Amino acid sequence: MTEPRPTRRPGGAAVFWSSAALFAVLFALLTFQLSAGGTGYGSATATRPVQVRKVLKRRIVTTVVPSPGVNKVSSGPATTAAAAVPTEPIVTSTS
Repeated sequence: MTEPRPTRRPGGAAVFWSSAALFAVLFALLTFQLSAGGTGYGSATATRPVQVRKVLKRRIVTTVVPSPGVNKVSSGPATTAAAAVPTEPIVTSTS
């Protein structure tokens, strides 16, 4: 019977230089395509106009205006006397 021949693997320098040459060729091809103005398959979608939309934020500012003469600040539970005092309406303004 015949013995199988041992296969030789390529050396490290040959693998390095062939991969560097392949990279340089692919890089040059990509550079040429991008400088030509398109990527080939998606150039038709790049010509559509861009729609600009404004974002409107509505903010409501609530200002509590104290009534004249009632400038008391109480800390504690509410009492029945405080509940009898009429409260002022809350003034709101929108921008």
